[in-house]
Amino acid sequence: MKVLVGPNHIGLENAIPDLQGKFPQLQFEKCSDRQKLADEIVDADVYFGWLDKGVFFAAEELKWIQSPSSGINHYLAISELKDSDVLLTSASGTHAACVAESALGMIFSFTRGIRSSILGQSEKNWCAREIRSQLSELTYSTIGVIGFGATGRALAKRASAFDMRVVAVDMYPMDKPEYVEELWGIDQLHHLLRISDYVVVMVPYTEQTNKMIGVHELELMKPSSMLVGMSRGGIIDQRALADALNKGWISAAALDVFDSEPLPTDSELWQLQNLLITPHVAGGTQHEAMYVIQIFEENLSQFIKGNYDLKNLVDKQLGF
Repeated sequence: MKVLVGPNHIGLENAIPDLQGKFPQLQFEKCSDRQKLADEIVDADVYFGWLDKGVFFAAEELKWIQSPSSGINHYLAISELKDSDVLLTSASGTHAACVAESALGMIFSFTRGIRSSILGQSEKNWCAREIRSQLSELTYSTIGVIGFGATGRALAKRASAFDMRVVAVDMYPMDKPEYVEELWGIDQLHHLLRISDYVVVMVPYTEQTNKMIGVHELELMKPSSMLVGMSRGGIIDQRALADALNKGWISAAALDVFDSEPLPTDSELWQLQNLLITPHVAGGTQHEAMYVIQIFEENLSQFIKGNYDLKNLVDKQLGF
C-alpha cells in the first residue's frame, strides 16, 4: 500500500521516517513538486495533502484522502471526488485554538485601539486622546458564535475568561458547556444577531451556509456591533457587508477569509476604514503540523485494519 504525502507548507513530510517505523508494511513517499504530483499519485492508495481536479483524475488507485486543512470545500468542488467512493477526512479541530485566538485578536484590534495605534504610528501621530475615547472592554458584552464545533467551542471558552456573555447557534446543538449561556439551533440565528455585540462566523462552507450572512442579517445587528468572519469565504455576503459598513448598520468588521483568495486588488473591501483584513492566516500555529499528523496517524492505524469509521470522516453530500 502506497501512502503519498503531497506538497505542503507545514512540513508534513518530516513525519515520514517516524510513520515508516510505525507502519513498516507501508510504502511512504513524498512529492514536493506540484508539477510532478499527477505522476506520483497514479498508484497511491492514500494521499495526505491538497489536490486539484487534474490530480484527482490521475489517482487511479486512490481510496482515502486526508486533508491537512479543517475546511474541505475545495475538495468537494471536484464533483467527481464528491460522488466517488474515495474517503475524505478533514483536520477539523486542529486549528481550533489558533483560530479562536485570532478572532479575539481581531476584536481587540478595535476595542483596544491597536489598529488605530498602528495607523497612527505609520504617520508618527501621537493620537492618544482620540484613541482613548474610543476604547472599550469586553466585560458584560455578548459574543454570538455561529457554528459551535471545535473552533467555536475554543472561542467560547476563551471569551468566557474575559467575562463575556456567550451565546451560540449550531445545526446540531449538543453538549452546552457551563461557560456558554445559551446554545440554540440554527433557527435562532436572527435572535443571536439582534442581541450580540460581537458576532463570529465559524460554520463550514456548504450549500446551506452560502451567503448565510446577507443584507437582512446585517440589518438585524446592533449599530455598535462587530462582525468577524473566520471559517470560509462565501458565508458572509461581501457586497452586503461593504454596504453595511458604509451605511453604519454595524460598527466594524474583520475578515480572514474571502470569496476569492487572494483578495483582488480592485476589491472595495480594501478601502473600508472600519474593516480589518488578514490574508487567511488565522489557522497558523507552530503546532499545526503536529496536530494534523496526529489525526493522520490515528486514521492510518484504523484504515489499514479495514476500519473506515475514521476520525473527521466527511459526509461529502452534507459538506462536512
